[in-house]
Amino acid sequence: MIRVLVTNDDGISSLGLRALAVALREVGEVTTLAPDHNWSASGHNKTMHKPLRIDPVTLPDGSPAHVSSGSPSDCVALALLGFMSPPPDLVISGINIGANLGSDVHYSGTVAAAREAVIYGLPAISVSMESDEQGDFLAAAQFVARLAKKVMENGLPRGILLNVNLPDLRDGPPSGVEITRLGKRVYQDVLVERQDPRGRNYYWIGGERPVGVSEEGADVWALEKRRISITPLHLDLTFGQIIPRLQGWSLSYF
Repeated sequence: MIRVLVTNDDGISSLGLRALAVALREVGEVTTLAPDHNWSASGHNKTMHKPLRIDPVTLPDGSPAHVSSGSPSDCVALALLGFMSPPPDLVISGINIGANLGSDVHYSGTVAAAREAVIYGLPAISVSMESDEQGDFLAAAQFVARLAKKVMENGLPRGILLNVNLPDLRDGPPSGVEITRLGKRVYQDVLVERQDPRGRNYYWIGGERPVGVSEEGADVWALEKRRISITPLHLDLTFGQIIPRLQGWSLSYF
């Protein structure tokens, strides 16, 4: 029986996390360690300036879990550095409320947790669904459990995680599954400037929700077609094609 660590960035009370923990019991022994509050758009961070706490909790179905004061990536690091013994064979992060497409993966705490596992050499899956808090997380979690079995049967190359995005399943089953590349997100952020009661300026980064550029084969396109998108992400961000060109600059210190 494999050991699975489940975490997320929406916090321990998220219905997506709870559904995932239940469904993955069909795959192996599940340990749930999640943040004590929402860390959406927190990116990949590591807490080094203060102590972290872990406390036991009980999920609504009666199963044990743990909650941490740290970020999603902290939760994974804590588990892999010794809190979970023996360590997990697979890490799954989600199910996030809202999709993580294109450039979202650089901001997402959900993806960051999976990336932390890959840094430690473990296979990992990040899972998001284009829905609100009332989405059909049970159906989504059942798909993820089947995918987890495939990952453990076939393995993943070192340095790879799978970023999964599902359409809102309340509208019916998906039209298929696509292996995709990262698409393009268009952010509509605006800076909102206000004043506090003492007359000091403060700022919010606000705006409308991002939109996507629909290009066939990309994750944005797959979700628009109501297909499940599975995008393999690599830790190595090097753009190798430009290395010879940069070498041709004949750079020197003096």
